[in-house]
Amino acid sequence: MDDQQRVELMLLGGWDLRVDGTSCPMGLRQQRLIAALAVLGRRSRGCLAGLLWPECTEAHAMGSLRAAVFAVSRRLPGLLVSSGRELCLVGTVEVDLHRLRRALVGATAGDPVTDPWWSAGAAGAELLPGWYDDWVVTEQRRLRDLCLTAAECLAESALGRQDHFRARHLAETARSIDPLSEGATRILLQVHLAMGNEATALGIFRAYCATLADELGARPAPRMVELLAPVQEARGPERPLPARVGARPPR
Repeated sequence: MDDQQRVELMLLGGWDLRVDGTSCPMGLRQQRLIAALAVLGRRSRGCLAGLLWPECTEAHAMGSLRAAVFAVSRRLPGLLVSSGRELCLVGTVEVDLHRLRRALVGATAGDPVTDPWWSAGAAGAELLPGWYDDWVVTEQRRLRDLCLTAAECLAESALGRQDHFRARHLAETARSIDPLSEGATRILLQVHLAMGNEATALGIFRAYCATLADELGARPAPRMVELLAPVQEARGPERPLPARVGARPPR
């Protein structure tokens, strides 16, 4: 691999390795090795063998790892860096997951420059869809959690600026990641109430309560009930709000 070549690794929405803009085909075994190093960072050979071939004997797994390393090194010399018993990717590889993580961490820290990034729809990007290795599933869950936290933080910030359109979009994005997110639902309710959409807020809240009860057997938090209480009182007692958490259900 030439030092002047641009190497990009895409893991969001599917696996793709490009050299100077041209896809570089790799076998599944090599894809898994490169993806593991990109997602998890430097790892020992023993760790990688056990991670990528968990159902094989140690000897078989180490043999598979050696074959994968050889194939990658022959296809793209210099992509893998060996340091004793450890392996990593060369530091010049551009990984879309790394850019996404930096943006998400910036969002949770209140960095306003990350806000427009959501407009591109990156919040819905999925890490290696269709891959079901245990380590991949774990990282997919971690990424979704980080996306949810970032969306909620940005929505809260937009609400504070009274940018109701942006806050609603971000809250809905968070709810698309986790429909039972209390934070995102609360922000969405606040947005609709601030915009005078009381009927819409009540509808969202009641649907949320029904889903919460069906999925978790739980009731909404007291502050969410209190948020809608004035609206309910003004509209009459025909459909009372759910009881507060901890209250005994009516017989």
